[in-house]
Amino acid sequence: MSYRLAGLITLLAAAPVYSATAATCGTTTATSSPAEVVQAQVDAYNAHDIEAFVACYAEDARVIDLSGKRPEVKGQAALKQTFAFLGKVPKNFGVDIVKRVVDGPVVIDLEHLHGLPPGKHAPDSLAVYEVRNGKIVKLWFPPST
Repeated sequence: MSYRLAGLITLLAAAPVYSATAATCGTTTATSSPAEVVQAQVDAYNAHDIEAFVACYAEDARVIDLSGKRPEVKGQAALKQTFAFLGKVPKNFGVDIVKRVVDGPVVIDLEHLHGLPPGKHAPDSLAVYEVRNGKIVKLWFPPST
């Protein structure tokens, strides 16, 4: 594990939980805080609203799985295709934010999936967002341990 990733994990563990005000990406602007933009994206994910979800991302946004197990997703059209499953999942499927750290344009969430089928379990995971001008420009998923 790189020292930088280890530092981010340490920072996440030591930081207080951050609570952002509710917003939607249709109402976020270039002056919206990074936490507001990410929370609007989480809210859209949990509502299974793919249009609102994709609206939180820049046109040329990138989603990068640092484990290398999934290909990089580039742009809103690819995001829409990748997250199309949201329209087919049970209503109770979503993500809870266990902890959030905000440092300038970077938002780090420790996420817990809920609403999985019986017997299925997913470990909590980190999501690292970079927000610029009211849109998510990059999202990294560090490898799970």
